[in-house]
Amino acid sequence: MTTVLPENLYQPGYELAEALREQSVSLAVRPTAPNEADREELVLKKLGPRGWGRLHHFRYFYLSGWGESSGRPLSPRALEGFHRFLEGAQFPEDVTPSLFFTDSGHLELSWEDSTGAAVQVEFTPSAAEFYQAASEREGSVNYANLPELLRELSLR
Repeated sequence: MTTVLPENLYQPGYELAEALREQSVSLAVRPTAPNEADREELVLKKLGPRGWGRLHHFRYFYLSGWGESSGRPLSPRALEGFHRFLEGAQFPEDVTPSLFFTDSGHLELSWEDSTGAAVQVEFTPSAAEFYQAASEREGSVNYANLPELLRELSLR
């Protein structure tokens, strides 16, 4: 018995249409900052696995144009301010803040204080902007004055 193979055996079975191709992210090895492991551990300790995972996604998957094409990537200065805030913050045991990412590329932490009122802190490239629902106070604090903000929010 003899079998004849089709002539197009070595041709590709499909082709990817140009319109379906996506911009691929370069999969390169990136050097980490010397204190990166400590910062990862800090985020995990203060925000839990969910918060750590959200920060990881914000850093590596939300590139320019995310959302409705106007979202900006995470600001390195906002990230630095966020880490400095977390280093000094002492949240009560029963409080795990939620982490959000703004269209402007800033990070925002939200939680409830001891009275159940909302507290929000947004980390911009130059300052931490805060809002306390209980006292209806809002303002902006330069990163050099983070200890004052931590005392005011009763996190120190």
